[in-house]
Amino acid sequence: MVFGFLFWLFLIGIVVASLQDLKRREVDNWLNLFLLVASFVFVFYSAIFSKDVTIIFRAGFALVIMFAFMNLFYYGRVFAGGDAKLLVAMTAFFVGTTFYLTLTNIGIFLLFLMLSGSVYGLLYSFVLYSKDFKKVNVEMQKVSRGQGWALVAGLIVMALGFVSFIFLVIGIIAVLTMGLYVFAKGLEAVSMIKVVSGKELREGDWLVDDIKAKGKTIKADWDGLSLNDIKLLKGKKKVKIKDGLPFVPAFLIAFLGYVFLKDYVLGLIANLI
Repeated sequence: MVFGFLFWLFLIGIVVASLQDLKRREVDNWLNLFLLVASFVFVFYSAIFSKDVTIIFRAGFALVIMFAFMNLFYYGRVFAGGDAKLLVAMTAFFVGTTFYLTLTNIGIFLLFLMLSGSVYGLLYSFVLYSKDFKKVNVEMQKVSRGQGWALVAGLIVMALGFVSFIFLVIGIIAVLTMGLYVFAKGLEAVSMIKVVSGKELREGDWLVDDIKAKGKTIKADWDGLSLNDIKLLKGKKKVKIKDGLPFVPAFLIAFLGYVFLKDYVLGLIANLI
């Protein structure tokens, strides 16, 4: 059953979405919609042929949960729009034999997604860093000049480790967080910002700064450019945009991890409990 219709549907769909994301930094809406509709049609017919209507209710329950997580990750600025929609499109794959198992399946996949996303993101960032490390180092020095207070505060908290171990842990986390922030801002300034003409802009592109065009101010916000924004910017010769991290490959890693390692994780959790 694991390697049935839904497995191949989502495997092929996520591979296509990964290629789109790597090439264009976006996932087509038609692909997410196709995965969602095709998988739910399969669930619907499975319920009819097995004469088990509760499958549809469990699928609806899973859809509500995934929709909630989609909004949480999108408005929490963890996922971009295409990534969030892909998460919902995969809902049917996690429908279990009970409501509890369905919820457990979703939780395990999200765990794999967070782990794969963290590892993949770091590796991708270091690949970019290796290409322009000299320029990135210069930018990191600029950013770090305003972060000295955070480093000092973190070191002071770490020094209090002799009073309680928790101070050492908090201090280390603070210093590491500051270091990752400096690294991310330096990398972004060199490797993840590009200049394009207004005619090259696509829906969803992220502006670096607010831009005035035809008497209107177009905000550099998380939602990205709308089609109306692009119409206003078409005459611009140079527009700075952020070239975001293609995150969908992390979905592919998490999907394969979920398929092949889910039972191992469930056994591990059972032993811990």
